[in-house]
Amino acid sequence: MNEHFTNTDQLIQYLDGELEGEALTNLQQKIETDKNLAAELENLRLAKIAVKTYGLKNTVRNIHTEMMKELQTAAPAPVIGMRRILQYSFRVAAMLVLVAGAAIVYQYYAATPAQLYNDNFHSYNLRESRGNNNYSKLEDLYKAGNYTAVMDQFKQLAAPTTEDYFLEGIAALNAGNASAAIQSFLALQQLNKVANTHLLEEDATYYLALAYLKNNEPASALPIFEKIHADEGHPYHRNVSSWFLRKLRRLAK
Repeated sequence: MNEHFTNTDQLIQYLDGELEGEALTNLQQKIETDKNLAAELENLRLAKIAVKTYGLKNTVRNIHTEMMKELQTAAPAPVIGMRRILQYSFRVAAMLVLVAGAAIVYQYYAATPAQLYNDNFHSYNLRESRGNNNYSKLEDLYKAGNYTAVMDQFKQLAAPTTEDYFLEGIAALNAGNASAAIQSFLALQQLNKVANTHLLEEDATYYLALAYLKNNEPASALPIFEKIHADEGHPYHRNVSSWFLRKLRRLAK
């Protein structure tokens, strides 16, 4: 992560009142001595207000309208001096910086559990399985995309296997039934615990966290995603970025 993004992330924490102790003191000192950082803080503060009050789209639309008015009323190109062109260019650049800052703030404050879920969910491909590929008869139904049939067939099973629970959970997510998915993934984890196995555990853990997001339970999803992010060897480690966690932590408050 580059220095600019790190500064922006800290400034967002500052605006949210999340910085404490030495981190807060150090940032306040930087703001007092660094005019560029102070200007970025003010831009982010204004962008936050714009996002909360009007929304980013209206802000961008207003900037575009203002710029077009100036272009229409400006003198013909040969008459405009180099100084005027430079002034206008700098103003455009400043506006773009403000819009970029607003975009970052917008992504942060406009994030919802549903949006984080939609950005990170992709239907599980059985060929990606890291466990036993000897699936039950639910497999054909799942591969055919008949998720409701998978859930109905699952209910008929007297003794579901770990694979059955996993397929039912993924099918439930695809069908939009987050509660059923959560129950299946938790049951899978319990079955592994009793049998002292780890079949499909990593996959189930990731999709369980997504199911919590789908079910509007960010506080339940957060610790799971934090563990995945901290484990570089986890197959879904790359799916959980620091920026993703920042947005999720705000939602989990």
